[in-house]
Amino acid sequence: MPTKWRRRALLGATSTVVVVALALGAAGYYYSGLVIDPVHTSNYPIEVVAVGDGRITLKGGLDTDAPGFYGLTWPGGNVVLGETISVGAGTVTRELDKVVRGDLRPGVFGYLDRGLWSEGTPRDVGVPYENVEVTSPLGAFPAWRTEGASDTWVIAVHGRNGSRGEALRVIPTLRELGHPVLAITYRNDEGAPASPDGRFHLGDTEWEDVRAAMDYARTQGARKFVLYGWSMGGGISAVAARRLPGAGITALILDSPVLDWRSPIAEGARQMGVPGFLTTVGQWVIMGRTGLSFDDLDHVEHAAEFDVPILIFVDHDDATVPVDRARAFAAARPDITTLVETKGGGHTGSWNVDRDLYEKALTEFLRSPR
Repeated sequence: MPTKWRRRALLGATSTVVVVALALGAAGYYYSGLVIDPVHTSNYPIEVVAVGDGRITLKGGLDTDAPGFYGLTWPGGNVVLGETISVGAGTVTRELDKVVRGDLRPGVFGYLDRGLWSEGTPRDVGVPYENVEVTSPLGAFPAWRTEGASDTWVIAVHGRNGSRGEALRVIPTLRELGHPVLAITYRNDEGAPASPDGRFHLGDTEWEDVRAAMDYARTQGARKFVLYGWSMGGGISAVAARRLPGAGITALILDSPVLDWRSPIAEGARQMGVPGFLTTVGQWVIMGRTGLSFDDLDHVEHAAEFDVPILIFVDHDDATVPVDRARAFAAARPDITTLVETKGGGHTGSWNVDRDLYEKALTEFLRSPR
């Protein structure tokens, strides 16, 4: 082949590689944003099509026929849904347990709320509370404080793009057990200070806001702490426990926790039809944009570092965080781990599908001497 043709071929091949690399980088950047960019808007995919006689008929959305109790939340309104009565052509009819607030009528659009009262306050579950501020390195973070006689405080840490309302399901039980609760916000939450880059770091920096919450609680008489985290909040709590040895953390309670970020990222990509190699690119981009290490955030691989009792709730039908890593953690540390499994509740839905089992396990765990 003449030299000029070899040069042209090499130039063409090089250009192709550059174009492919740019395309992969762009796709990886987009996918990384789905993981680390905060979202503070809600979707309302479920339409109320009929209300009456202690029942409500819904159309649209996902999981509207899931067993157990859930909320239906819309701007300015919330109701508690009971068990499914019937499933029709594109509709689900459920028991209407309670109207908490708002004008419930056909034509209302809302979302299925596993937190039941996610946009409410402890007042919605009959618990007095105080709005307080926790001072963290980035500024003042809003929190709810409920009272209790114990000097062991529960620090409640919600999930990614979630809210303090995630803790409302268990605050009454924690109150009955005498534990003060500090339900916190952390960086990039709505109404809270943002991180310097405006991105989630998947626990790698958010744990500092948990430490700040513990510091605040100490000024109010706390001597020991239970960290209680849902989803990413479980991962944040696990990071805090590993990085704060000797800080008075006596137990962890983790609900559908992210104990290894590679697993839920890969599952989310699979559901979206993203090729496996692009998922890997996305993970590289996430590490490049945030500086975090997926190896360091793999708590299963670091299971030996934990030295406090851990209660973990998982649901077999969790389509967000695969349960296999929680099972692997429990297998690695059976000496400190209690694993409670449910079915049908989905992500962070173990309480919803079997409240009695959940609260019994929670009560027995917190009453155990340690």
